[in-house]
This record gives sequence, structure tokens and C-alpha cells, in this order.
Amino acid sequence: MPTPAIRKLIPSQVRNFGQIQNEFELPDLTSIQTAPFARFMQYGVDARDRKDQGIEEILREIFPIESYDKQFKLEYVRYELGKPRYNVTECRQLRLTYGRPFRVTFRLNKEQPIEEEVYLGDIPIMIGGGEFIINGAERVVVSQLHRSPGVDFVSTAEPGERRNFSCRIIPERGSWIELNVSKRESLGVRIDQSGKFSAMTLLRAMDPNYSTDAALLRLFYPTHSIKLSGSSAADLLGKISVDDVVYGVKHERVGEIIVEAGHAITQKAAEELLESGLKTVEVIDKLEDPLITTSLVDDGTASHQEALLRIYQRLRPGNPPQLDKAIDLFKEKFFDVNRYRLGRVGRFRINRKFNQDIPDDEMTLRAEDFVNAIRYLLKLRAADPSAHVDDIDNLGNRRLRTIDELAVEEIRKGFLKLRRTVQERMSLKDAE
Repeated sequence: MPTPAIRKLIPSQVRNFGQIQNEFELPDLTSIQTAPFARFMQYGVDARDRKDQGIEEILREIFPIESYDKQFKLEYVRYELGKPRYNVTECRQLRLTYGRPFRVTFRLNKEQPIEEEVYLGDIPIMIGGGEFIINGAERVVVSQLHRSPGVDFVSTAEPGERRNFSCRIIPERGSWIELNVSKRESLGVRIDQSGKFSAMTLLRAMDPNYSTDAALLRLFYPTHSIKLSGSSAADLLGKISVDDVVYGVKHERVGEIIVEAGHAITQKAAEELLESGLKTVEVIDKLEDPLITTSLVDDGTASHQEALLRIYQRLRPGNPPQLDKAIDLFKEKFFDVNRYRLGRVGRFRINRKFNQDIPDDEMTLRAEDFVNAIRYLLKLRAADPSAHVDDIDNLGNRRLRTIDELAVEEIRKGFLKLRRTVQERMSLKDAE
């Protein structure tokens, strides 16, 4: 809890000399500082009753720390905030920082577990006006207004009254993903400042179930099967094949491709299909928007592993591509909560935008999120009334980062360094 300030912020009696009486009570304007800091510290709350927020959230996230050989494990038990050594007036006069001792109890699990309290330093304490005393001077942490995590769609004007739509998936922590359409009507993606590559490559890498062209086409277009017996070439002409159609084992041209996935069936291909001995063929009747098929042509990968290697080459140019390193890098980029985190606000905005039902505690990006982003982009291109672009300058798409969030980010950096130091010390031969 904040310590009350020595000076009085609100006088005991207020006289109003105005003709218009104010019927509303003046709100506590300092609560924008004091309330978030109280959530961050949770001072006075029993260790067993503390919520997963602020300092408690960081300690639960970082710990336990295991040694590289898995022989030792350092677990977090609880933290305590002691009494200030000097009061506010003394800190001002002596040019000191007004804070509380921060002590954390850890348990080292080995042959005989050891539990010990460790002093990690002093944490500055906020006084009643929302300020801190740092080296005898009053300091205030200013809240930051920033773009809300989530997904945003924007539109830009192109020559000839043409509109180009793009999308950004913004996490609370981690790499930005930007989707845009090239002049060749191909959907490309860029991760942070990396080189641009096909969005189909990223989709293949995110989920092995989407590694084939047929699986990707079924995601974005309605398909159906046509029985070849009793059909004519005119029934097949112009339709888009969903999968690679090849001659069967009983045909003399076994294994030869008749028509490739995503390509239109020509007159010659239709006649060959009718004579191939195949029973059915899966097709798309009409392409309302050829964006996906064009993107598949630009995509140079054909499997989940190839997509991972292609992304690794984009993110780590110059390094020799290795599958195990590519898998590790991709997991770190999008599936490691410590490196990539949508946040509660980001997950809420994505679920609301796409009307999807993904648990609120799912903080990483799913393939379903990326698929729905592409579908929404297709709706915008088709002028669907249910889809609309976002105004990134609107305050509804921005949020205030208060002191608790800002402090959590800075303290997390320090604890990540501490974790590496602890692991190195654990790896020493002398366990003590």
C-alpha cells in the first residue's frame, strides 16, 4: 500500500464561488498511479493469498530454475517486503531513496533440500501523491499510451482507385507479423524487419496439417468432388483442381501428373481425366479471389520441414540451414511464452475480431489465428459488409500502460539475467 504523503493534497474545506454548482464529486486523480502500484506490490497480502500479478507473477514465471544436468532445482517459495529504514522526510534531507527491503525465500532441491531467505535489494515505494523519493528528489513514472496488442487491418490507396489491404498481428512481447498483398496479387508476410516471403510458407510451418497445397486450398475455398463416370469434358473445364491428380496404378502412365493442385483444368486435362480410370476428382467451381492460388505459386515449399528451413534462412541469413535449429528458432519466435506473448488484451482483441473461442489464457499465436486473419483479409477484398478496417489512431485501438506493467517488464529483464547466472553457478563442480 502507498505511504500517505506528508503534505495535504485535498484541503479539508472547499469553497465554490462559481454560479454553476458541480454535482459530481472530484475523483481521485492519483489513483491512476497508486492503484496499479498496489496491484504490483500486493503489500500486506499474505503470501498464500497473493494473486498472479506484479512481482508474484514474475517470480512464478522465472522459477523454478533447473541446472543444465537436471540435478539441482531452485524453487520460489514467497517474498517479503520489510520496513523502510528511513522515513520520507529523512530520505529527502539525506538524499536517499525511500524503499522497502525486498527479500525472497528460495528452496534448493538436492539430496537435502535447503530453504533460505535472500536479500535482493530495496524496492522504491510510492508515497500518497503517486511519486517516489529517488536520491532525495521526487520522481514520477509516466504512463505510456501505445498501440494495443492484437490484430489490426488497414487500407491504403493504390493508383486507379484500387485499395490495398494489409494486416498486422502485434503481440505484447515478441515479433510483429505483417501481412500484405504484392502488386502481383500474392499474399506475403514479414516477421519484424526480415525479408518478405509467402504467407503460405508461414502457415505450413505453424501446423503440419497445413503442409500440403490441398489442405491450404480447402481452408479458404469451398470444394466438392465430381464423379468422372457420366461426366463430360465441359463439366470439368475451367474448374480448379484441389489436389495433384495423377494416373492410377492400373494405367500405363502410372504416377504421371494430369493436373497440379491449384491449377485450372484445361480441355486436354479434362479429356485425360475422363480416360484415366479415376472415379472422382475434387475441384473448386469458381475462384472469387485468386489470392491464395497465386500465393501458392510463389511459395517454393511443399512440406512442413521445407517451410521451417525457408523461414530460418529469412531470419538468419548467412547461416547454413539445419532442421533442428530451424525448429528451435521457430518455437522461440512464436511458441515460447517468455519470448512471445500476446497478453490478455491481445488475446481478447483477436478473439473478438474473429469471433473465435480460444481460451483467454492462451498467450501464444495459434495457426487458427493466422488462418482467420487471412480469411478476414479475403472478406475485405470482397467488400464484405461484415468486415471493416481499423483506425490505428483511434484511442479505442490504444491503451495505457501503467506503472505496474512498465515495472514488470523491467524487473523481468533483471530476473532473466539472474536465471542465467544461477544456472551457470549450478553447473560448477562445487555444489556449495
